[in-house]
Amino acid sequence: MLVKGDMSALLLAGLKTQFFQTYQTQPAEWDKVATLIPSDKDTEHYAWLGALPGVREFLDERQVADFSEYEYQIKNKTWESTVAVDRTLLEDDQYGQVALRVKGLAAEAKQHLDILVFSLLAAGFTANCYDGTPFFGTHSVGKAQGAVQQSNQAPAGAALSSATLMAAITAMRRTLNDQGRPMQIAPDTLVVPPELEWEAHQLLNSVFFPDPVQTASQQLPNNPLRGLLRLVVTPYLTNGANWFLLDTQRAVRAVVLQMRRDFEFSALEANSEEGFLRDRYLYGVRARYNVGYGDWRCAYGYAGN
Repeated sequence: MLVKGDMSALLLAGLKTQFFQTYQTQPAEWDKVATLIPSDKDTEHYAWLGALPGVREFLDERQVADFSEYEYQIKNKTWESTVAVDRTLLEDDQYGQVALRVKGLAAEAKQHLDILVFSLLAAGFTANCYDGTPFFGTHSVGKAQGAVQQSNQAPAGAALSSATLMAAITAMRRTLNDQGRPMQIAPDTLVVPPELEWEAHQLLNSVFFPDPVQTASQQLPNNPLRGLLRLVVTPYLTNGANWFLLDTQRAVRAVVLQMRRDFEFSALEANSEEGFLRDRYLYGVRARYNVGYGDWRCAYGYAGN
């Protein structure tokens, strides 16, 4: 327990420790689906997205992939969250109450990363990715004359089921690169809202093939989906019918979390204007980051229509 004489010297250091301990241990889901890319400027340009040169025999000279075909950029945003603490709480040795508010601040900061990543994924049916078309939709792959059309959006009516999930896996495995060769996409993660959690568990974990047409007395075949995919359930998918299949083993995943500056903790205490005029201390966090779309070929989604 801190005493009054120690409070002024140790308060900020102690609360900062409380914040970062909570922030580092707070569970999050974003890192299961997004690629973390460090940023060193206000806006990062991703002209290299979509450029996937294959390996060819060296016969005459090198063939260089054109990295300037797309102009996609992600601008960092500044984020903050601040709590006010009455000075009387500290004078009355209520340090524990203050620490709880700071821990809550840390939890909210960590949660915000999940909110941005999964909200962006859900918005992909209307928001454009690097090729200027909606992230989930039909994309033109390859040079103009030899381009092929590929879709990473499930058709209307493809509610989550064993059949639609298998069809999505097959479609992703058939994905081609810019040279018309298979990319060897290997979907490994299923993302669903809470409304589909138990159905998804049944699809991915049942020993026998989940088929509602069969009766309980009939023998069901082994479930080929069992153990095939990792399940991520997030409340930040607001459409209860949405589901997303992802390949998270690629260097660039479907979503990019661009981190310019991670959260820092600071305070305005006794010698501040807030402390003098309003008898309150302010504790807050600040960070700079943003999210954007990565490679659409690593994702397949159902809009829920």
